[in-house]
Amino acid sequence: MSFSTSISGLDAAQERMAVISNNIVNAGTVGFKKGEAQFGDLYSSALQDTGASAGTGVELTRIRSDFTQGEFQFTSSALDLAIDGSGLFLLRGENGTDEYSRAGSFQSDNNGFIVNDSGLRVQGYQADVNGVLLPTLGDLRVDTSLLRQKQTGNVSFAGNIDSRVGVPENAFSIDDPTSFSSTSTTTIYDSAGNAKQLALYFVRDPLAAETFNVYAAIDDEVLPGTTTLVFDATGLLAPASATELAIVGYQPQDALVMDINVDLSGVNNFGSQSTTLDFSQDGYPAGELLSFAFDDTGTLISTYTNGQQRAQGQIALATFVNPESLQPLGGNGFAQTDESGDPVIGAPGSGARGSIRASALELANVDITQELLALIEAQRSFQSNAQSIQALNEASTSILNL
Repeated sequence: MSFSTSISGLDAAQERMAVISNNIVNAGTVGFKKGEAQFGDLYSSALQDTGASAGTGVELTRIRSDFTQGEFQFTSSALDLAIDGSGLFLLRGENGTDEYSRAGSFQSDNNGFIVNDSGLRVQGYQADVNGVLLPTLGDLRVDTSLLRQKQTGNVSFAGNIDSRVGVPENAFSIDDPTSFSSTSTTTIYDSAGNAKQLALYFVRDPLAAETFNVYAAIDDEVLPGTTTLVFDATGLLAPASATELAIVGYQPQDALVMDINVDLSGVNNFGSQSTTLDFSQDGYPAGELLSFAFDDTGTLISTYTNGQQRAQGQIALATFVNPESLQPLGGNGFAQTDESGDPVIGAPGSGARGSIRASALELANVDITQELLALIEAQRSFQSNAQSIQALNEASTSILNL
């Protein structure tokens, strides 16, 4: 029995050295989690009535994966991701099987799907055509198609009309700068994505000094309908003043009829130079994909040539009650086991999940110095067990020679 005890020690030392060697060779593997060999002692049944038990050796109980955080390495790829905290990326194969990984070295395939080096598709929450994230899990994909144009429906103007200006001497005409007190112009878009110039003209009312009439023109065509702004003694809009100008039924060429609401609630009438603080609108022309990047919530944000941005999806992260019991599959992947529990899937930053670091990779959590020291210890253990076998053999030979 003594021989078998020492042999189990040799086997244990070999298994430990194999785990340590695997850690060392994967020190440069992105997202690698080092393994730790864990052992249990073996005992025979109790001898006689003394209650004592004789040890019969050691056995490997399991190889535990250590999920402590690795260091970060920043890269130039927009699809490289690292998890700062707990959680694992959820990956799905063509056969529908799921894998989990900390390795975030991703790229897009020829169909735009975000995949890892093994071709597994990264899973995340989908977004609708307006960039609103949905609670639906699926394959994350970089959509390179053209972003369709949007017709202007709302315009917002904020600024100051100089209260010191006098009443125009002439009737309002966009061709006569002396016939209005102030003007400002912005670009709007019709349903075909064509740009048009919307101009607002502010004219002091000759009968009420605190009142200004507002006219609108598109591409130098004065539109029917006006609105009136009434200011109080402090230069702010009076409670009874209008705050909007409605443009109804404007018909651009080769496009749909436009109804536009102009918000004027940000207009003041102070004794300073007339100025425009904001003149914004919600329309835009068609745009091509210019760039894309992930933010720290794992949301894939696309930027287009028309200045618009859209969310195309959000990375999903999985957590486990006992991640150390996940089954390594190779290729930096892990599989769920009975001991690990079921995955709890959610967005980065929620629950116990970490945040996302974009254009970064998590390096292996292997400390070469510690592994080399552990390798020396395992080697000494192997040599000690070998010496035990040699001593037992010499003792057995001596007994046989008696």
